[in-house]
Amino acid sequence: MVFEPEPDRMLARVSGEIDMEDADGLGQDLAAALDASACGLDVDLSGVTFCDSSGLHMLLRLNRRASQAGKSLELTTLGPRVARLLHLTGTEHLFTVHPQSPSGPGRRYDPA
Repeated sequence: MVFEPEPDRMLARVSGEIDMEDADGLGQDLAAALDASACGLDVDLSGVTFCDSSGLHMLLRLNRRASQAGKSLELTTLGPRVARLLHLTGTEHLFTVHPQSPSGPGRRYDPA
C-alpha cells in the first residue's frame, strides 16, 4: 500500500489481496491515515486482485469511522473484483465511488 498525502485528504493506493489474513492490518493502516487527514481518505482499489467478506467488512467499518469523525471515505478506481463484491452484496450505495483516481486516469468496472 502506498500513501500520498494531499492538502486536505490522504490518498491510499491498495494492491494485492484483501482477505481474512490482511483485512485487520490494512484496516488499521487505513484508519490511521483517515485520522491523520483533515477531511477524509481516498482509497484507490484498482490494484486489488481479490477481496472477500472480511475486506468488505473492513471497508464498511472504515466508512462508519469516517462518518462519525465528520470526514469522508471515497473509493476510487474500483478493480473488477471489488466492484463485483459491492454489487453482489448490495453495499455499493453505502460508499462514495469515483470512476477514476484523483491523480490519474482509470476506469470503473460496471458489473451489469
